[in-house]
Amino acid sequence: MGEKNIAVFFLSIFLLVQMLGLYIGSQYISLIKSGQTEPIFENPSSVGNSIFLLVYILIGTGLMILAVKYWKFLIRIIEVVAVFSASMITFMFLIPIETLQVPLGILLALALTAWKILRPSFLSQNLSLIFSIAGAGAIIGASLGMLPSLIFILLLSVYDFTAVFITKHMVYIAKEITKRPTAFTLAFPYKFRKPISYSIGKKNIKKKFHIFQLGGGDIAIPLMFSVSTLASFSLIQALSVAIGSAAALGLLIYYSAKKPGRVLPALPFISAGSILGFLISVLIF
Repeated sequence: MGEKNIAVFFLSIFLLVQMLGLYIGSQYISLIKSGQTEPIFENPSSVGNSIFLLVYILIGTGLMILAVKYWKFLIRIIEVVAVFSASMITFMFLIPIETLQVPLGILLALALTAWKILRPSFLSQNLSLIFSIAGAGAIIGASLGMLPSLIFILLLSVYDFTAVFITKHMVYIAKEITKRPTAFTLAFPYKFRKPISYSIGKKNIKKKFHIFQLGGGDIAIPLMFSVSTLASFSLIQALSVAIGSAAALGLLIYYSAKKPGRVLPALPFISAGSILGFLISVLIF
């Protein structure tokens, strides 16, 4: 039952973000096609966008390593900027109204950011991640062509595998940023009915309580690919991508729940599920 409860929680949040992001992405795609706004990238179909995004992430990772090691206050600044700017996008599309001539989305983003920083908890952490990822993933996906998006998730999957199993710097970052509730991960504290046993190296460990974490990027990247698919194909293909990634995540969670102390690169599995879901939908529909 433990694995089932953990899987239900993460899959529910994952699918919620995917659906929110697809809605926001569809609205943004319509604005781009009607000429009311511009995509983030000047040429969405350029493969160079994939390299740009990867370099951007590498630079961000480097800054994060420095931050967790020397400038921990910088993590808080990055979190504030990320939660406010990304959640504002989500709220602006979900509630496009103004109050006292100020968009309600800005006020809600300010309130969410203040709540997350002043009252850190698993609830504020998870809600901040949900509203932030939905907006950010949707806008990037709507501004990125299908091919660059596909190349990007493949490159990032290779990087994620390397960062966890070879250089292991992502393991270091994960352990540091999860010491307190931050909006960079989705968290689920879980108490097992019976102590669960597992091994790390030569150590045999028994735990009855563990906080399971899923990185925000592991939710944002499949959303980005799903929205890119929506822009290039149809809603059926986009939903198939979301379902495929969710199925892969479910299998990974089931496995991880049995080994709660082990850090695994989720993105390669989720990306494989996304691509498989897309290919199946193209063949069937």
